[in-house]
Amino acid sequence: MAVIAMKDLQFNALEWLNLMPEAAVVHDSVGIVAVNAIAEPLLLASGVLDQLRCIRQEGRISFRSSHSHLQLNMASSRLPGRDAWLTLMTPLSSPSHHYQQLVDRNPCAFMVHRRFKPLFANPAFARLFDFASVEQVLELDSLRRIIGEAHWPEAQRNYDTLMASGTLGKTQVVEHHTINGRSLHAHLVDFVLMWDGEPAVCTVVSNVSKEVRQLEKLRALALTDPLTGLSNRRHFFDYSEPYLVRAVEQGGGLALILMDIDHFKEINDRFGHPFGDRVLGQFGQRLVNLVEEEALAARIGGEEFALLMPLRPDQCVQTLAECLCHQMGWTQTEQGHEVRVAVSVGATAWRGHQDRLTDMYLRADKALYQAKAEGRNRSCSTEPAQVAS
Repeated sequence: MAVIAMKDLQFNALEWLNLMPEAAVVHDSVGIVAVNAIAEPLLLASGVLDQLRCIRQEGRISFRSSHSHLQLNMASSRLPGRDAWLTLMTPLSSPSHHYQQLVDRNPCAFMVHRRFKPLFANPAFARLFDFASVEQVLELDSLRRIIGEAHWPEAQRNYDTLMASGTLGKTQVVEHHTINGRSLHAHLVDFVLMWDGEPAVCTVVSNVSKEVRQLEKLRALALTDPLTGLSNRRHFFDYSEPYLVRAVEQGGGLALILMDIDHFKEINDRFGHPFGDRVLGQFGQRLVNLVEEEALAARIGGEEFALLMPLRPDQCVQTLAECLCHQMGWTQTEQGHEVRVAVSVGATAWRGHQDRLTDMYLRADKALYQAKAEGRNRSCSTEPAQVAS
């Protein structure tokens, strides 16, 4: 601590005290000689002035106000040449103050509710759900608007389970909605605590929308052919089961059609792989535009494509295959040359409860090779006269 001359103390005490970063008071046994602006509010607390008058030696003491939660660390030093003291006062945070800081500054959103009526929320929760303030959250009669109708029934069941057993035994990732209607994916951790003497549910919320989008993107990359945007081979065979289940349950028809672009290697060799990739992309787009939404279209590998689709009672597999063979071909100009893109098609129909996708695939593949053997740019079906019923 710098040594202050007595004349500085008399004439410039307030000036140098105000330069200090802490609450500072110059006092003697009578009362206060000088004080900086930071210390003024602290002097109003009950017992502070009395404590300053009692200081008779250098050192540190802790002070707690009898009528408030104020705690001070008082560090006192005698000023030379006069029976006066310089005391620096540093507020000490109480445990409750520490907890309040932890709650207010915690980046993780959490709130307490009883039967979905908010009892408490921290600022992070208000920000996450686009509320103007914590007070606006607490004004809600129910969190149903945030939870959303799709998850509301499950949320009610989860609440009942929590209040009965104290735990869900799981965490959840569900779609929630902000007060402005913006959707987000929320990771929820729920537990029961005592609030004002009664059980309530505390929910810790983490916004995982970015992670969910990234996961969906990776999943799409794993199941999608990048050149055509169609399903890849893995997705085609993994996702075909629901089509068979529906055919069994509803007794409807089901067609499996394999297509192979004719002489695709020659197209690649003559015009280059970039052009070949564009042909594959165009083929995939034409296929999507031709078939109905419930059809499952995929690039199986290379220039081979597969189509699994329900058959209406008035549809014939052979007619469908012929139509695709005709409409999937086109002619375009590349490097001054006319390029003819043609396709060979092999098709089969589901034959009943014992028929599996592997059986259908083998039959369609056999029909495809028959179309190639007969000169390409044509279709062959294993059920030439059969109409689905």
